[in-house]
This record gives sequence, C-alpha cells and structure tokens, in this order.
Amino acid sequence: MTGPDDDGVPPARDVGARDGSPGSWELREPQVGDPGPFALLHARVWRETYRGIMSDEVVDALDAEQFRPMWEQVAAAYAEGRVADDGRGFLVALVGGEPAGFCLHGPAREEDAPVPHQVWSLNVAPEHQGTGLAQELLARSLGERAAYLWVARGNHRAVRFYQRQGFVLDGAENLDGHDGVVELRMVRHPA
Repeated sequence: MTGPDDDGVPPARDVGARDGSPGSWELREPQVGDPGPFALLHARVWRETYRGIMSDEVVDALDAEQFRPMWEQVAAAYAEGRVADDGRGFLVALVGGEPAGFCLHGPAREEDAPVPHQVWSLNVAPEHQGTGLAQELLARSLGERAAYLWVARGNHRAVRFYQRQGFVLDGAENLDGHDGVVELRMVRHPA
C-alpha cells in the first residue's frame, strides 16, 4: 500500500489503495506510462461488453490504437499539470500493477443536461467486475455529487450496477455514433 511520506502527506499522484484481500487494487491519476496498457484494456472491455449490442463487425474491429490518442492526451495533461479546473477527473485502477479499470468524469457535455456533472466513462476488466472495484472507482470519482451518464440499451449489467449506485433511468435516449447504438440516460440526483 502506498503510504504517506515522512511528513504525513500522501504522494501527490496517489489517490488511494486497497490492500489485504485477493481483490486489492490501487487507484491513482493517469501517468506517462499508462497509454499503451490502458488503451489495450479499453479495447478489450469494449469488445467484451458490446458484443451482442453492436454488430460483430464493429466489435471485432475495436483495437487499442483507437483509444491510444485519448490516453496519451490525458496522461500528458496530468503529467504537465494541464487538467482543466472544472471538476473533471480521470482515475485509473491497477491490480497487481496491471490495468484493471478507469473512470472519467467532468462537466456535462449536453446543454440540456439534467445535472451539471457527467460520468463520461467507467470501465472495469471483466475479471474484476463484481469485486467492488467499479463501485469504488465511481465513489472516489464522484463522492456524493449528482451526475448523469449514458448506457447502451441492452447493457443490462451496467443498468443494474448504476441503479445500485443511486442512478435512475430518466426516459431520455440518444443515438450514439457507434453502429447506431441507442443509449439510455441515467441520473443520480443529490441526496
């Protein structure tokens, strides 16, 4: 477990670790060495999650190179201290030093958003789903903040997960650019 420095202040990039169990993980901000491994994870999670929701042709074509530019941009922004001060954040999870998941969130992208904050992406490797990792990524990223997100119609596991985290379907739908996938909006209002 990453601990405090001698002065009692945790290292700047460490935002939490869980140790002492078979499902232990480390949560932290992205770093310069992350783009390749996390782009691979991103593509793998999408291939496994969206098979049966998107066409096999689209799913089979997903690869790490599609996600790498975004990861390079995010890692560079954190390394150079250029992350916008608008509530956005990117949290990555590692298990045994290997990429296991991530959460990206920030200001709402739509003008008619039901609340001002959005979860842009929450992805966890299939072997770590059901361990509490996704729940902790979301909790550490949002705290108690109201937020909304879009989930692909047919992704029943994700809908159930978000419902357990206090999100509700609000009836709004959106046609995503990925193979005509219909997305359903889920909202978590302040307590």
